[in-house]
Amino acid sequence: TNSTKEFIELKYAINLNKVSFGYHEDSLILKNISLNIEKNKTIAFVGSSGSGKTTLISLLSGLLVPSSGNLFIDDKNIIDIDKKTYQNKIGYISQDPVVFNDSIFNNITFWDEPNDINRKRFFNSVEQASIADFVLSLKDKEHTILGNNGINLSGGQKQRMSIARELYKSIDLLILDEATSALDTQTERDIQMNIDKLKGSCTILIIAHRLSTIKNADIICLMENGEIIAKGNFSELIDKSAKFQKMVELQEI
Repeated sequence: TNSTKEFIELKYAINLNKVSFGYHEDSLILKNISLNIEKNKTIAFVGSSGSGKTTLISLLSGLLVPSSGNLFIDDKNIIDIDKKTYQNKIGYISQDPVVFNDSIFNNITFWDEPNDINRKRFFNSVEQASIADFVLSLKDKEHTILGNNGINLSGGQKQRMSIARELYKSIDLLILDEATSALDTQTERDIQMNIDKLKGSCTILIIAHRLSTIKNADIICLMENGEIIAKGNFSELIDKSAKFQKMVELQEI
């Protein structure tokens, strides 16, 4: 019988207690991870490719289940929570956001009925994603067409559209998978401002590749070979981890 509980909202924290994961018992991708993520904090995961960052994010978003150990969302084990209702509360900002050949309104609401309630939600989310001024400056405002036959967006604007799209869903958890590719200084600055504006309004998990992002995170988890080898805020980590120090010096995040 399916006795999983509907997920309503994150109230206090997500807690990983000695969590390991592997597709096969003899080769674990994550080993013995313990971590407490308080509601509305910003957590950055850093470490070389293959260190387990993406797998850990997949566990936190309910796409994978721990092989051993427990993952609690507030006081409920994730295996007892209805996955669909949990994942509906998770926003995901990918490295290369998709823009549809359609209006800004439809791009953000996924073709929701443009009634008063949805329009209000739309304007709240573009406001929160710092793109309201841009939308209102356009001749056709939210009816402006994007994509191949429409206006071009900068990298920073695309990301803001993507953030607005996720915020429109009224989420609890925002996952940001940062692009590894180099960005021009302006885009990098814009994106940093985007993240800073959201801090404290939802729980943010970042697979981080930028120094600017990491500096402002509440907790940075340095991962290596499927383990968290050090954690703390930026200054704490600089003090206690030579490996992190070196990564920062070389800007090899």
